[in-house]
Amino acid sequence: MKICTKKFDINFSDVGENNSLTNKGILRMMQEIAGIHSQIAGYGLNNIPKTGLAWLLLNWKLRVFLRPKWEETLTINTWSRSQNALFSYRDLEVYDSNNNLVAIATSKWLLFDVNKQTISKTTSEMRDKFESTDKSVFEEKFTEKLKEPENSNFVLEYTILRRDIDTNHHVNNLNYLDFAYEALPEDIYKNTDFKNVEIMYKHEAKLGDTLMIYYAHTEQDEHIITIKDKETGILHTIIKLYK
Repeated sequence: MKICTKKFDINFSDVGENNSLTNKGILRMMQEIAGIHSQIAGYGLNNIPKTGLAWLLLNWKLRVFLRPKWEETLTINTWSRSQNALFSYRDLEVYDSNNNLVAIATSKWLLFDVNKQTISKTTSEMRDKFESTDKSVFEEKFTEKLKEPENSNFVLEYTILRRDIDTNHHVNNLNYLDFAYEALPEDIYKNTDFKNVEIMYKHEAKLGDTLMIYYAHTEQDEHIITIKDKETGILHTIIKLYK
């Protein structure tokens, strides 16, 4: 299946204070359809007991054009854009019921052996099942490596709770976006519609870990949140938000 398509109703949890679809809501649905496509190919969440393999997300790049309201129905398309032995790239596009383009995104994934707890290479047989196509939603090159600004300021620390943990026994990818929004100054949080989101995941956070969250505002009007481990200083995530 080259392109996987699914309809999603916008849930109450997907909208913000103004009843508009949030970035987290969009990414939630995108994460869902990525899982569905992998399941169809035989390498999804329900296949893990058989395959021993799980997908780890390394990067998101999201661009939003419209913000539909609660209970509106969206159509999301996703496909494997390119694959090699180590990395898989997935693109996505979202349309409303009037076929208006709501959002586009690209993402980078890594295959993980859950039994050996090591990175696993994809096989040609696996790649064939995803039927990659070279269609790309972004004209510009996908920037995978985000850099920590030199002028980042410490904002808050947060200790990982049970509610933050997903099926891979570490913090769910979507939760890092929550942490980032908590680090924003109040006036920025209240008055800025971030239509662009870039996330780089570097190291998983687990139950009981304490995160140190830093914030910087660049001359390019980018808001960059850096999340590190309090004890080790290991970089967990960098998130870039901009208009």
